[in-house]
Amino acid sequence: MTDRSFEKANDESRERLARLVAGLTPSQLAIDLGGGWTVASAIAHVGFFDRFQAGRWTKMLAGEWSSDDESLVVAEHLALDALDPYWARMDSPDLSNLALEAAARLDTLIASAPDATVDAIEGGVAAYLLHRHRHRDEHLDHIERSIAAAAASGDRSFIENNAASRRRLAAVVGRLTPADLGRPTEPSEEGTWTIAQVLGHIAFWDRSAETRWRMARDAAGPNDTLESRGIPYPIAEAINGPVAGFLESWTPKVGLEIGAEAVAAAESVDSLLEEVADRITPSLFTSMPGAVNRWWHREEHVAAIEAALAGLPAAGGPVDRSYLERNRASRARLREIVGRLTPADLVRATSPSEEGSWIIGQALGHLAFWDRFLESRWHAALAAGSGHQPSYLPDELADLLNGGLEPFLAAFAGGSGAGLLAEVVAAADAIDSLIEGLPAEAPVNAALAERPPLLDRSIHRNSHLDDIELVIGR
Repeated sequence: MTDRSFEKANDESRERLARLVAGLTPSQLAIDLGGGWTVASAIAHVGFFDRFQAGRWTKMLAGEWSSDDESLVVAEHLALDALDPYWARMDSPDLSNLALEAAARLDTLIASAPDATVDAIEGGVAAYLLHRHRHRDEHLDHIERSIAAAAASGDRSFIENNAASRRRLAAVVGRLTPADLGRPTEPSEEGTWTIAQVLGHIAFWDRSAETRWRMARDAAGPNDTLESRGIPYPIAEAINGPVAGFLESWTPKVGLEIGAEAVAAAESVDSLLEEVADRITPSLFTSMPGAVNRWWHREEHVAAIEAALAGLPAAGGPVDRSYLERNRASRARLREIVGRLTPADLVRATSPSEEGSWIIGQALGHLAFWDRFLESRWHAALAAGSGHQPSYLPDELADLLNGGLEPFLAAFAGGSGAGLLAEVVAAADAIDSLIEGLPAEAPVNAALAERPPLLDRSIHRNSHLDDIELVIGR
């Protein structure tokens, strides 16, 4: 009787890999495993060799190679030696998906092998061709130990990740109209929910997580580590259905408050997690990572809302063009501030920000440049067709542009600065005028859902005007 128990072990290791990569944060991917390896490079290594072995199995099952082909064994070692220097340089967000795809393909091929092939390999020097779980688990053990050690030594990256997801949620909620609440999202494991149901779902589970953390904190001693209680998946699923039903019934009465509650719940649990961060049991980061990484759950559902908003307007609901008034208000604010500035003000430093510590003249030049740049991109998009959005600009390129422009903007702020002050207002007028004149078929809903600053210039404008007013006073 052929022993095929390795299939179950392979399946379990693949599922373990899927659970691990689903929750990895950028900071966890960068954790040092020693020997020049990181979590990201280890995942790339696992994915590469699963893909390599899948190719080998394809040839073997076609009768083109055999399991004892020495040239393949040599090739494995040569590939490993040659690729080692490259693993640590790989930071593509697709690495995890590539590893999972490779594992699934390989395990399917192995499972399809006839018993005669399995019997010939099992127990010999090439048994590793069947037992892929051994290679995966070896690296997964190392990764999970390293993540737990990093957590124990004070990895607090989840705090910023939670905060980022909370800001994204608040931005989406801030754009919703009553008509949007009934818009259906894409079908998911829970079924097809409306935006209101998704928001209520987010709020409910954030409140639930908060309650369980408070119970853990209140029951522990002042110096004890904390571990939140989990809810088994089948029970969570049994809860989701009835909660969604209640939300559907109550949405007309609650209205947009459901969004406000989702944001409030997120703020509350994130604040509590930040308070107890140093007391969280290190093993929880791997055994129940969702209890700490609230952003995992939030991001998935916020993305579903954004996708729904990117579609056609809700039945009977008007397109929300409130951004036009926000643009006008922020432009009026810009004019008022510019009118008060003196040449001496232009060289005063603003508060440090993501771009660094700039003088006021640089901040104004930065506003003018990005308004002009977006104007050019909108013109190009409209030339390509009225349904096009401006071309996407990677964050890395935007950062490079900002860094390269810094000295030029500082020089532009020299002298009386009259040219700079006139240009920043002219640039704001130009982009706002273009946005107001966009054709009816322009992709307004898609832009607001995916990249709101393409239309709502007040977002960028007010952030820098706030910094300026902190220096010169209101």
